[in-house]
Amino acid sequence: MKKDSDIQSIHPQEEIFKEIFESLYPRLMALACRFVDRYVAKDIVQDVFVNYWEKKHTIEIRSVLSYLYRSTQNGCLNYLKHQMVEQEYEAQVHIAEERMRFMAENTDTNDLFKKVVTRDLWEVIESSVDQLPPKCAQAFRLYYMHDLSHKEIAKTMNISHRTVEGYVRQAILFLREDLKDLFLLLCMFCNI
Repeated sequence: MKKDSDIQSIHPQEEIFKEIFESLYPRLMALACRFVDRYVAKDIVQDVFVNYWEKKHTIEIRSVLSYLYRSTQNGCLNYLKHQMVEQEYEAQVHIAEERMRFMAENTDTNDLFKKVVTRDLWEVIESSVDQLPPKCAQAFRLYYMHDLSHKEIAKTMNISHRTVEGYVRQAILFLREDLKDLFLLLCMFCNI
């Protein structure tokens, strides 16, 4: 049976990391909470420590404190940028949906035409989604077409919710570019 002193001599880096974590975690949480809510801040700070632990042998750090502060700040800013991209995309989708709903309610077209247009739009969108990497497409479909939260998707796909956020962000950026002509056409068509 190993004594505590034997364990500490075997894993001194883990002990140092534990001390760093215990002393800096509250400060990094305070910093992160200036930018984002507490739940997001916890994830970001934990990711910062995990990344530091995983990369500790490959990165050159003059000051661990500065590195962790900068990483936390960057993590928060990246999260906020992602939120802005997602909100902008959702606003564009909402506008397009409202225009389509207005057109459907205020035109004399028959139901068959409406069904054809709707089906064709979904085929174009699905075709674009099919161009995404499989896991990215799956996360996008679960989020936007099945209305699951990032945490639910993470559990379903057995990945972290941060990975889900990355997949959804990647899909949005790709679809925004790939479907920009479709949105322009819809806007023009709905304004006629």
